Amino acid sequence: MHKKFQAGWLALALALTAGGMAPAQATTLLAEPTAAIQPDTALSDGPSALSTLRAYAEMGHILAQYQLAQRHYSGDGVPRDLALAAMWYQRAADAGEPRSQLALAQLYAKGEGVARSERWAAYWIRQAAESGFREAQLQLGRLYERGQGVSKDEAEAYFWYCLASDGGWSGDDALRERERLGPQLTHVQRTSARYAAFHWRPRNSTGTH
Repeated sequence: MHKKFQAGWLALALALTAGGMAPAQATTLLAEPTAAIQPDTALSDGPSALSTLRAYAEMGHILAQYQLAQRHYSGDGVPRDLALAAMWYQRAADAGEPRSQLALAQLYAKGEGVARSERWAAYWIRQAAESGFREAQLQLGRLYERGQGVSKDEAEAYFWYCLASDGGWSGDDALRERERLGPQLTHVQRTSARYAAFHWRPRNSTGTH
């Protein structure tokens, strides 16, 4: 199939199955899991559109894998199946899609579809954070501050808060965390973290902030 024609069918399938690509919301702490993964708004539950979406997910299209995982997580047009949701999030996460990485982290944090593991939750949050996904950076800072799935390190937490608060984000949650934690650190720790954050660059990612 010609690549442009193939891409057109993928775009059509995604348009039929979802109204947007809002990232999985994960603003709660791992110690306080809630319904953090929000499905995209479905416009059509047609079996043909779903079949096309699944076909592209099987072919390795990351966007389709993410969408299909969302559907299985919420039971949107398909039976709710957390194990299948985890599988599709895993495939997209392995390919570097940060929303899927953060969603997979939440599944590990809550033990949904996978065995509960703070270590794996922290691992996948870090993968998303290192791609530049600020929501994950905020989460990772909280993990380091609390020592959940990682060794407790307040200076490292401050570094991630600095990154997440760059330019303001999500009601300035990250900025508030940064300003709250900062006074507890030494001047050298704060200065070093800010210097590192200023020179930090995200690794290549297939997803978006």
